[in-house]
Amino acid sequence: MSDNNRQHDRAGQSSNHGSTGSTRRGFLKTTAAAGAVAAGFTAGMTGTASAQNITIAPLARDGNKIVDPQGEEVILRGTNTADPAKQSRTWRGQTGLETFELATDESEGWYQRCIRVPVEPTQVATGVDDPEPHQVPHGDDWGPLMPGGFDASDVEWYCQNYMDDIVQSGQDRGAYVMIDYHRHYPIFHQAEHADHGVPSDVWNCDSSTPDYDWRHPEVCGERDTMWHGEDQVDDIHAAAEDQGLVEALAADGNELYTEPAEVSNALDYELHTFWEVMADRYAGEDNVIFDIYNEPTAPYSGDWGSPTRPAGELSLIDDPEGDFDVANPDNKVWYDLFRDRAQPWVDTAEDNGPGHLVTIGNPRWSQYTYWAPFNEFEAENMCYTAHVYTQGDLRPLSEYFGQPSEHVPIFFSEFGWIEGGGLLVDTPWMDCTTEENDDPATADCQPFIDEYTDFLYDYDVHPQTWCFDHTWEPNFFSHGDPGPGGAAGAPGADDWMDHLNDHTPGQWWHDLNQDLAGDRDDPNPGSAPYPDADNSKNSLHIGYDPVPSEYDDAYEMDPNGTPPEPPSGLDVNGNGMDAQDLSGDGLYEDITGDGNVGFNDVVTFFEEHNNDVVQSNASNFDFSGNGSVGFNDVVALFEML
Repeated sequence: MSDNNRQHDRAGQSSNHGSTGSTRRGFLKTTAAAGAVAAGFTAGMTGTASAQNITIAPLARDGNKIVDPQGEEVILRGTNTADPAKQSRTWRGQTGLETFELATDESEGWYQRCIRVPVEPTQVATGVDDPEPHQVPHGDDWGPLMPGGFDASDVEWYCQNYMDDIVQSGQDRGAYVMIDYHRHYPIFHQAEHADHGVPSDVWNCDSSTPDYDWRHPEVCGERDTMWHGEDQVDDIHAAAEDQGLVEALAADGNELYTEPAEVSNALDYELHTFWEVMADRYAGEDNVIFDIYNEPTAPYSGDWGSPTRPAGELSLIDDPEGDFDVANPDNKVWYDLFRDRAQPWVDTAEDNGPGHLVTIGNPRWSQYTYWAPFNEFEAENMCYTAHVYTQGDLRPLSEYFGQPSEHVPIFFSEFGWIEGGGLLVDTPWMDCTTEENDDPATADCQPFIDEYTDFLYDYDVHPQTWCFDHTWEPNFFSHGDPGPGGAAGAPGADDWMDHLNDHTPGQWWHDLNQDLAGDRDDPNPGSAPYPDADNSKNSLHIGYDPVPSEYDDAYEMDPNGTPPEPPSGLDVNGNGMDAQDLSGDGLYEDITGDGNVGFNDVVTFFEEHNNDVVQSNASNFDFSGNGSVGFNDVVALFEML
């Protein structure tokens, strides 16, 4: 818990869909100012709620969509800010509230209706505005916090000092606020960074501080707290045994790590405390969304390491790409265990703030979203989150995130990239490298950028890019020299836009959010949610049951758990014979239907791949695996010969 003697006063693209270009911002600012003057207002009105005139209305889940009080679909598009308590540092240049207002300022080209606001446990426990590093728990400005480090009064203090103003500003400006319990991996606090030119006071915790509370003085920790419960340890070991993880760890001289009971129980207490206060405080605010848990980490399928050992490779696993693949039906067990653990946290938010949209992450840094439709949470307006940067094992996006979005509402609430890698530490999960020894300085980010763009046009997800800040990476605005002793990356609240970054999503999202803006951004007015919304579980929901063994692809399963009937009417070239799947993989490589696969099939497919038969059954002819059928699939079929 933090000291009760609080300080309350502040003392810091390329795509087939096209691009708006950098001139649009100037056009928007000029026309907005001109319109305000013509109407008799001051130029200072541009970007305010009065100028934007956007409705806040209670929203509801309707199938896989979010709808307004009249049942019309709404897309909640936006970005993430940094934790507003961290932004209270004077060196940052502007407060969390000022950042929120910039992020929702249409006159600056930001058509963002949903801003995700991370709330870090460390910042809740600090209880000091604009703190010095020594005032932060365990005397370390960057540090993580063991669970149970704050109580309800700390959460109330945080709301009074930061969140209340942001929620009110959202109401004034027509923006939804996604409150994010942001416990996550302690990226800086790992011994490996000692060799990267990182100052020791960044990666090595100060164990001499009296209230030091991390577990290992020599290094703050190779991982944050695991999400599991005390009563799940046996189930975790059983699943790890079944998947060969225990044997593989032993062969490498390691043991399977799970949290001691006092840590698991403290995490449970912390989440209930957080949502009891937050959900109750904002229960009557229609523009607030409850994001229950940012990035649950382990357990998951693979070597998740321990507090003193980084996650690693397992030498006895024959096919780590296949065995550890999120979409492997054997790995649903990890999502099921998390769903069981987290349901009471969802209940707490529901009980204290009924009727709100509720979102939640999932194991391995919210990368197990693939399984959300198969074991849904109990909540009136349950939605799910997905986080992905440039990890190759989560491609194509259409498979891992697009498919679930066709069954349940998905908030694509963290994504991005950083050309050249991070400023202080290696960031292989977001630097566009595709092989272990690739140099981030020469990595090609354009394929990832193009895929993000296509994905956001093709699927009705609710995207929030990371991150509308000059320090948290990938940073929308240029770094400068961040830190209490350096110049800010963007020195003042009035000039951040002069530092918009084109090596991260900053400039790309500034252009794309304008192109994507449309009628679905603005909800129709109403005082009550849409009464006929279908918020029941989707047709793929099977609960804790495993996916039947006959399915390699869980999304082929019908609601009765029986294999789908093979498609009919696949006469591609009008010769009276349907195309055939000769290999049993769901792809119909025998285009001519003559029982053989040869060059004639490639030629026929080249001539007919755009016809209605093929395009209406795209999943059966998607030989390239990119989610659609085009010339790439002709090439892929040719290469299969």
